[in-house]
Amino acid sequence: MNIKILKYDQDLSLVNDNVDVEVFLDNGKRYTATFFTIENIISILNKYKETKECCNGLYFWTSDMIIVESLDDKIINKTIQDLIKNEEFHHAFSLLE
Repeated sequence: MNIKILKYDQDLSLVNDNVDVEVFLDNGKRYTATFFTIENIISILNKYKETKECCNGLYFWTSDMIIVESLDDKIINKTIQDLIKNEEFHHAFSLLE
């Protein structure tokens, strides 16, 4: 298994940001999910209140969302390992064709 954390922004905040993650399994299949912090979700909701998106910030959604306390590489890796161990990986990640 290979995990690729896509950090588009050099100024990534570990506590208020989100990152796309791709997981390449040994069987050749590739999966994706987006990891968010709680602070980032709050920031997005506050922004939506200003921009009037999502019913003026009443909600936020995205497919393949995983919420973590920090975007630290170790936490992301540990989360993925736990999802696999608990047979939840395929529910949390989407298969890329």
